[in-house]
Amino acid sequence: MEIIVPYPQLVKALELITKISTKHVTLPVLQCALIEVTADKITFKATNLELSIEVVVPGRITETGTIAIPATTFLQSIQYINQTDITLRVEDTVLLIESNQTNTSIKSIPADEFPNIHHLEGAGVVLNRSLFALGIRTTAFAASQSSIKPELGSVFIQQKKEHSLTFVSTDSFRLMEKTVPQKGVILDHSFLVPQKNAIELARICDLLGSDPTLVVTENQCALNFSTEGVYITSRLVSGSFPDYEQIIPKEYVTKATVLKNDLQNAFKKTSVFLNKFLQVSLTLTEKSVTISSQNNEVGHITDTIGAVVAGEELSLNFNQQYVIEPLSHITDESLILNFAGIGRPLVITGATDISLRYLVMPMNR
Repeated sequence: MEIIVPYPQLVKALELITKISTKHVTLPVLQCALIEVTADKITFKATNLELSIEVVVPGRITETGTIAIPATTFLQSIQYINQTDITLRVEDTVLLIESNQTNTSIKSIPADEFPNIHHLEGAGVVLNRSLFALGIRTTAFAASQSSIKPELGSVFIQQKKEHSLTFVSTDSFRLMEKTVPQKGVILDHSFLVPQKNAIELARICDLLGSDPTLVVTENQCALNFSTEGVYITSRLVSGSFPDYEQIIPKEYVTKATVLKNDLQNAFKKTSVFLNKFLQVSLTLTEKSVTISSQNNEVGHITDTIGAVVAGEELSLNFNQQYVIEPLSHITDESLILNFAGIGRPLVITGATDISLRYLVMPMNR
């Protein structure tokens, strides 16, 4: 195998695939970038069995062939080369990387066991990549970190309304829902993407400059960036996502409107005195919200912020981290805290942005 490839495209291809390749005890080839050169195409591939990616790279082909090279080593070895074109050549199962000033050789790994990457069949829909990535980034943090219920460790993607997609994640203690516009998209059925895979799909969308075609089958989904020669597939989770609409309160006993910045600053103060349960208390009175935390070994703090409060006075305890995490995803300067009552969920929304809902359960203690 011998090819000459433009340096910027080579680095971009390796940056796309390196995070997907992974060390594997029984399949060392999974840590590799597979370079596959045919008569008319140069393709870089990587897979971790959960995610697979192909990147077509432009270049001049002198000799065809296939070789598997540890992806991270490959990327690190070329990152500081200052040259327009790079020659990649194989001699005796060793990849030779040749430039004007630097010559590098990297030992290969037998490519026989590299899994086949199949392209999904079926009609696809063209997505707005930025908004698709936004939906994932806004919700993925709320997915469960446990593997006991895979559906809770996923991002649920569905179409509730025309010209939009709705993303939802939950770990049963909290739930984040985000709806983003997707003009012209018609989704035949909802699907569940494992959290880590979803985050990687969002990363790829953010790195590329064109909108992909989404194809969804029973067990996999794919994003095809055809104009840039990038094709990525992800395993899907089988199973049913909880009917979360049933747990979102229909009525609230108290609503408080606060400035997001005020609430974030108050949490910065109370974070110094959190106990091992990260417990913070929210107490609502007529014109304020009081946030307090106590650690018996450190001390106690109470901070009061102005608010527009309608409804009953009440006090509830929460895991502070669970209340803080969604705030960075809300673009409004003001927040609405909707309290359903003692022992019932708090639902946070922006004052004007109706595309996002965040539900969190109070603590018992």
